[in-house]
Amino acid sequence: MSAGNGKKTRHMATGFILLALAAPAAADGFAPGAWQHQTKTISADVPGVPQWVVKVFAGNSSRKSCYTAQQAVSRPEALLTQDDAAVCKLRRFSLVGGKLAFDTFCVNKRFPEGLLVASKGSYTPDSYEISTMSTGTKDGAPVRIVTTGTGHRTGPCK
Repeated sequence: MSAGNGKKTRHMATGFILLALAAPAAADGFAPGAWQHQTKTISADVPGVPQWVVKVFAGNSSRKSCYTAQQAVSRPEALLTQDDAAVCKLRRFSLVGGKLAFDTFCVNKRFPEGLLVASKGSYTPDSYEISTMSTGTKDGAPVRIVTTGTGHRTGPCK
């Protein structure tokens, strides 16, 4: 075997090792690509906001996102983050055996005192279903928002 073939064999072996190491993470997480998300507000107790306003403006929403391979490795929770303007501190994130748990504390312009956002649900590499309860305060009064959400991968990012 010549020196060139040995180098090629080492590169191939390294590639197989990297694929073998990456496979379990990809198999037990969200697949990168374009995603469609739907959120339904079940209830919202927010100081100063009447229930009819909540139902009209926050009842159902949808969004699209591009979930990159880099995010899948470094920030897998990014797929579930709806408000890019929020500043969040991750408290717990677990994707194991089809079960999902996600807790974060977020501050944004509507909730400057912050909300604890706690989600649980189920997932596959190409879909998820979650129930979320967000609790905190606004102007010193309690806030409680309950939502459900679904998402599914629609193909590659465009």
